[in-house]
Amino acid sequence: MGSEGNKARGWTRRVAGWLAASPAMRPGRRLMEANFQDYHMPLSKVGKVLAGTWLILRDHADGLFPPTFEDQQKAYQGEIDYFASIPGAARERMIADHVVKPFWNSASFGKYAADLTRLMGVFEELGVPADGRLLELGCGCGWMAEFLAIRGHDVTGTTIAPDDVGIGEKRAAALVTRGLPPRLRFRVAPMETVDEAVKDLGPFDATFVFEALHHAYDWRKSIQAAARTLRPGGWLVLANEPNLAHTFISYRVGRLTNTHEIGMSGSALRGEMTAAGLRDIRVFQPRWDNGLTAHWLAGRMR
Repeated sequence: MGSEGNKARGWTRRVAGWLAASPAMRPGRRLMEANFQDYHMPLSKVGKVLAGTWLILRDHADGLFPPTFEDQQKAYQGEIDYFASIPGAARERMIADHVVKPFWNSASFGKYAADLTRLMGVFEELGVPADGRLLELGCGCGWMAEFLAIRGHDVTGTTIAPDDVGIGEKRAAALVTRGLPPRLRFRVAPMETVDEAVKDLGPFDATFVFEALHHAYDWRKSIQAAARTLRPGGWLVLANEPNLAHTFISYRVGRLTNTHEIGMSGSALRGEMTAAGLRDIRVFQPRWDNGLTAHWLAGRMR
């Protein structure tokens, strides 16, 4: 960055520091300080805006916002330690909560059920076989992989966190107990090298990532690795990945959990999919790049 850019950045940081310390932002500071002690403390929408705005201003003044994530091992460890690092919540409680995901409450279940329904519809529209082989990147606790396996797919879920794999393996065992075929499995794997972790199981009819690509240390390398897992004609689906405004909207959550909460532009995602050898790029949402709506994209392997 040139001298003019450095001057502008220095000026904005000084202004941000002044605003963060001003009486007007005192309610936001108090809310955020309390939130750092208790992740689950109830916050209204206004409270979230106040707390998040104060945090962005303070961190920008300190040179921490926008986030850069330059230490790969630190980023990986933040994801691995997720259950043990939530302020005010024991690891055991967090694991117990995720064992029952998505059945937390009616609102959560309604949202996730709608997302799952939409994803299944995308697979059908793309011609992915009903019993096709699926690979999920960043599967978390494995709830979506479980439902897709119940539907009839052969599903491999991958995640960087061993705790998540432990939960997922219990889901897989439960399906076998119910008399279903053993078509659900989980492996520990960073998204950037997922192709190496599952090379004995592929190639796959479809590889997908749901609300997780933005947590990857390097989402570009993750798209490249995902493309390498596909059979010729197989599809990569990016489902419900946040747009650019997410960097601001969810920065508070990212700082609380020590994880990535960034947004991505549609043009950048499409460009990387093309560079990874995918063709027939399909945009399900947004139809125009509005900077707010989550991305639903798909591309077919040559």
